[in-house]
Amino acid sequence: MRVIVVGAGFAGLSAAWVLADSGVDVTVLEARDRVGGRVWSWELVPGDPGTVIERGAEFVLDGYEHLNNWVTRLGLELANTTMSYYVREPRGGLPVTAGEVATAAAILADAAATEPSSVSVASIAQQVLATQPGSGGGVSRAAVEAILTRISISWAAEVTELSCRALQGTASAFEPNPTYRVAGGNQGIAHGIAAHLGNRVRLGCPVRRLTHDEGSAIVWTDDGAERADAVIVTVPLACSSSMPVEPALPAWKVEAWSRTGLGQAAKLHVMLTQPATASAVLSVPDGYWTWVATDASGVTQPIAHCFAGSMPALDRLGVMSGPGDWLARLADLRPELSLDVDRVLLSTWAEDPWAGMAYSAERSVSRPEDPDLMAAPVGRLHFAGEHTAGPWSGLMEGALRS
Repeated sequence: MRVIVVGAGFAGLSAAWVLADSGVDVTVLEARDRVGGRVWSWELVPGDPGTVIERGAEFVLDGYEHLNNWVTRLGLELANTTMSYYVREPRGGLPVTAGEVATAAAILADAAATEPSSVSVASIAQQVLATQPGSGGGVSRAAVEAILTRISISWAAEVTELSCRALQGTASAFEPNPTYRVAGGNQGIAHGIAAHLGNRVRLGCPVRRLTHDEGSAIVWTDDGAERADAVIVTVPLACSSSMPVEPALPAWKVEAWSRTGLGQAAKLHVMLTQPATASAVLSVPDGYWTWVATDASGVTQPIAHCFAGSMPALDRLGVMSGPGDWLARLADLRPELSLDVDRVLLSTWAEDPWAGMAYSAERSVSRPEDPDLMAAPVGRLHFAGEHTAGPWSGLMEGALRS
């Protein structure tokens, strides 16, 4: 049997490893000149491993069983970041503490648990504020505003569109749990799997269209057609949903794709001229958060990391015009940091032709069965990727589980 995997991100590479070790003749076709997809580690100062940043997926969170298994299998290690992904000091909005935010978040999560997924995050917030006004019930408008900003950032989408399920789950926790990254860069997982696969991985080979029938599937690249017994499409949802397929895919799959949110995000990394302690701060009005973290050495990196989620936030920060506006806002938000404005890196995914998005998000119009529909095969065509991972969608763990 011959299988072609489209995409050398975490989903495609891990699938190819399993197939290859099962004796299947597998080939991975990747459009880029690197593996990892939306996991992309980078030295902010070339040649200095102490400045490794993540231009894409970053944090290893609670419940990442599959990712931890891959770390062990590949002989890698995890590095504690010292700061916690889950707890961020709110600044810029109405006065509120991180503890008050955590208390209110638990109340909103409980309220969401009794509602169908068709109810939005914003609607849950309105309900809670209406039934528990003021601080007597542990909920204040300042706390809710901080929560809504945090959820919008985490899911890279607007709270008016997000399903209330976004208030629950690993990425939406507010407890001070430890947070990790892969030592030396998360892309090390992709590099390790690709090394195991060897010449089964072909870079610089974009797939332009797919054709399929009862007996086989054909992948069309710039070099011509390649026939296989099965094809696994693992590229981001924005790409898989726009890839030409003949005959056309059934309506139930196209509709499931269309109901799923295409989250947009940006990251800004700025060198520091003076040492800083590990910390995490949330900009409530501007829709981004910023942190300083340790790496595998246990030393705090000389870098301020920032992440903004949702198109309105990216527009407020002027991301499409460059890093200037965001830098100015960061300086105002965190005057305790000494920023080197000449050593900055801004990363986005919307303009990347092989991504087109940051990651998927469950919308209020989504249906519970959508992840299964997006993953369901159509004849000889199979589908994987973080968007098919249900409660683990949008995460590195989801890509590996898919």
